[in-house]
Amino acid sequence: MNRIAKFFRDYALARFLLPAGIIAVIFGILTVGPVASRLNYPTTQAAVSRTELYEEAHYEDDTRHDATYTVFVRYAVDGVEYEEEYGVFPAMQEGQAITINYNPDDPRDIGQPNSMLLPYGVIAAGVLALAGGVCSIIRVNRKNRAMKKQEEAWKHGN
Repeated sequence: MNRIAKFFRDYALARFLLPAGIIAVIFGILTVGPVASRLNYPTTQAAVSRTELYEEAHYEDDTRHDATYTVFVRYAVDGVEYEEEYGVFPAMQEGQAITINYNPDDPRDIGQPNSMLLPYGVIAAGVLALAGGVCSIIRVNRKNRAMKKQEEAWKHGN
């Protein structure tokens, strides 16, 4: 059998899991910093001040996509009132109360309160994929050694 074809056949699972694991670990590590930097930002209550249509609802391949809106919120920090773009979301009602976090050095820098669960979960999934890829390589190598031993035994009449 062609050695290249045998390699691609035998190591198909490892060829998927190892790069996927590496990418997931790198992505998780890269997101830890930005998420951690916002983790201790103070939170405050804000109210949706207005919404603007971002994308209309549409159907695509028998799948319904709801309309999304750019949401603006109004909030106060140290007695100063701000109105900033919060992000793009499905329908939110004007006046709806939400919790936001803000950068104490620049109260116009707002975001959603978050946790480290997602970055650590992505890293853990990457590590599991890497472990699965390594286990797959070990399994294939053991199988190939056992097959070579069996072929040698057949050559010698056993």
